[in-house]
Amino acid sequence: MDQALVWLAVLVAIGFVFWALVRDNDRRRRRTVEEWENDLTANQGKINQFVRAGALGLDAMLIDGKRQAIEYKQDEERGTTKSGGKSDDVHRTANEQQWPNEK
Repeated sequence: MDQALVWLAVLVAIGFVFWALVRDNDRRRRRTVEEWENDLTANQGKINQFVRAGALGLDAMLIDGKRQAIEYKQDEERGTTKSGGKSDDVHRTANEQQWPNEK
């Protein structure tokens, strides 16, 4: 019985959300020009906020990529990355060779 009440509550909540969406859609279809203009001016700030938030998110991703590139370049300069070139440390890159001090 308890499960039935929980499912009934979930279905009522879903029905209420659907009803609210239909009602809002009808209100938007029947609004006058003045109401449309009022809604447009009221939502202008929200649109700008979404654009700013998206730009900040993109900027954060780009800055993170730049930071990783700088760290990689610094690691290469220190010689801590394996590039496969002639400048690689043989003792560091070769798996089958041992360190000079290890026997």
